[in-house]
Amino acid sequence: MKKLNTLAACFLVIVFAVPAAADTQMTKTLSRVFDPVIVTGQACGLTGRPVAHYGLYAFKDNQLRPVPFQIDEKDKDGLFVLTAGKLAAPDDDSAFDDNDELVFMAMDAGDRLLDRAMLPSGTDACAALEVTDPATREKGWVYLVAFAGPAPEKSAVDYVAYDDDAPSFATRNYSGRFDKDHPVGASEYAFEAGVGGDGEDFIDRIKVRLTMRSMGITLHRSEEDIRVKELGYIDGPVRAVVYSENATPLVLSIGSISTRQYTYYYDSYANFAFAAAFPLRPSLFRAITVDDFKEANGWTFYNSNNPGGHVIDGKMDAADKALDLSPWTWSALTNGKQCFWSVWTAPPGCPIKASLYFNDDAEAEDEIEDDKGELPGIGFDFNTGWDQFNEDSVELRLAHFYTRGYQKGMEMNVRNVFDAPLTVTSTIL
Repeated sequence: MKKLNTLAACFLVIVFAVPAAADTQMTKTLSRVFDPVIVTGQACGLTGRPVAHYGLYAFKDNQLRPVPFQIDEKDKDGLFVLTAGKLAAPDDDSAFDDNDELVFMAMDAGDRLLDRAMLPSGTDACAALEVTDPATREKGWVYLVAFAGPAPEKSAVDYVAYDDDAPSFATRNYSGRFDKDHPVGASEYAFEAGVGGDGEDFIDRIKVRLTMRSMGITLHRSEEDIRVKELGYIDGPVRAVVYSENATPLVLSIGSISTRQYTYYYDSYANFAFAAAFPLRPSLFRAITVDDFKEANGWTFYNSNNPGGHVIDGKMDAADKALDLSPWTWSALTNGKQCFWSVWTAPPGCPIKASLYFNDDAEAEDEIEDDKGELPGIGFDFNTGWDQFNEDSVELRLAHFYTRGYQKGMEMNVRNVFDAPLTVTSTIL
């Protein structure tokens, strides 16, 4: 996919091993389709060569074929070496190091390869990466091959594209765009052909509403107050990584709160950061982010606390008001053909939780929006746990998935990207 005008993925448990004699499985059983697989260079055990000298392959239909992958380099501080934008690093053809990340999609894994003679001509070394679903023990394999020179063949598939001019992002399953007047959240989302979509925008905007109180002063800030500076990005075939700085103005004597964070775009989902820093400890803090849909009449809403389904009709009636708004783990809004999912994650031990924001009101008044009403407004109301939070900063992750339709049980596949991350075992052949 050509470069166009793109909330952490998987954290993997890595184990070095040699195949056990009793493990005779040869055929791929891994059925996870949303998950990226991220493996450090150290975990691969095959580092030291220029990045261009690596290829990634899967064994399918008795053929070893290249699959999409990228190697994202990191510096000594663990920050990504950006390839484009203001902080882009020079292209010095550096090597695959221990802290760099190999990234590919779990759905591209294949069968086990037992005959090393089938490896590509010119293979200098090879690491077999066995990917396992910890929930089902299903498996799949890919093969990282190192060559003495540039890899002779790589996959032409490009799952994601990001354009910093608009800015915008696009995959085969979804696309979106940011507005220069309120770039902290997208102003367009669309289902694309990969999930049967037509590319039509279905949201008004992403709303962000902050309430802070400190030293007797209460401040209210919105998405239009938050300034965003893009610092650089990586636009690879498997993911786009965008590094940005957000500044939220406070009062003249204090200045603003600034945070830096990464956004990740994958084939089926986008993973955003909600980051906050506290130069002074607030006596009150509340943050609400809302996906403000434009015309979702007749769509059905589900979430972890309201799994029975609730039809959107543009009227905030008694049934709407009876919804369980307590902290939740997933939500889904579907038109029957496509489904828009929301999930959130927090650092281990973090007391902050998201309650449900829900407003099904076509006549709702809001001075800061483009289209009248919220039809519906669904989002994250981070109103719980701040009184127990004692850190100077926090980063929560908000992810949106785009799928074909909705069926009960799909939420497990969505949540397992974060709750049951895939494991990888590396074996040098």
